[in-house]
Amino acid sequence: MIKKDYALGIVLIFAGILFLLFNLNVLNFNWLLLILSIAFLVVYSMKRQTSYLAAGLILLGISIINIMDEYAFTTVNIKGFIFLWILGIISLVMYSRQGTRGYLILGSILPAIGTYNLVEELSVTNVYWTFFLFIAIAFYIIYKVGYKQFGVVWPKILAKILGILSLIFLLSSQKLLKFKFWKVVSYLWPALLIIVGVRIIYNIYRLRD
Repeated sequence: MIKKDYALGIVLIFAGILFLLFNLNVLNFNWLLLILSIAFLVVYSMKRQTSYLAAGLILLGISIINIMDEYAFTTVNIKGFIFLWILGIISLVMYSRQGTRGYLILGSILPAIGTYNLVEELSVTNVYWTFFLFIAIAFYIIYKVGYKQFGVVWPKILAKILGILSLIFLLSSQKLLKFKFWKVVSYLWPALLIIVGVRIIYNIYRLRD
C-alpha cells in the first residue's frame, strides 16, 4: 500500500472495531459516531486533507446533536440549530481554503437560520422579526469579510434592507403599526429586493464592458 493511503486504512480499521463494539452493545450508535468523528479529525491533523475534516465535522455534528437531544435537551429541539451551525462552520472552512464566496455566503447564512430556529424554539411569543435581524447580520459579515476590500456593496445594502424589515416586523408584532401600513410594506420589500438584484446585474455588465 502506498504510504499516503495509510491514514485511510487506519480509519477503516478503527471504524470496523467501533462497529464491532456497537454490535456487541458496548457502544450505542451516537457514541460510535462521536468517536469515529474524532478519528477523522485526528487523521486530518496529520494529513491536512479537507475531505477528512469535512467528514469529521459532519459526523461530529450529527453525534453531538443526537447525544444532546438524548441527555440534555429532552424538551427542546435543538437539532436544526446545531446541524446548521456545523454546516456553516464547514462552509467557512472551505472558504478559508478555497476563497470561494459561495462558501462564505453559506457559512454566514446557515448559522443565522440555525440561531433563529433556536430562538423560535425557546420563545413563547412571536419572534419572526429576529429572522430578518440574523440574516441582516449574516449579510453584513459577508460584506465585511468577502466584499468590502473589493468595493462591492450589495451585501451591505441588503443587510440594511433586512435590518429595516426586522424593525418593521418587531413594531408590527408589538401592534405599533397599523394593518394598512404593514400591507404596503409587504409589497414594498419584494420590490426593493428586485431593485437591488437588477442593480447588481447592471453593475456586473458595466464592469465587463
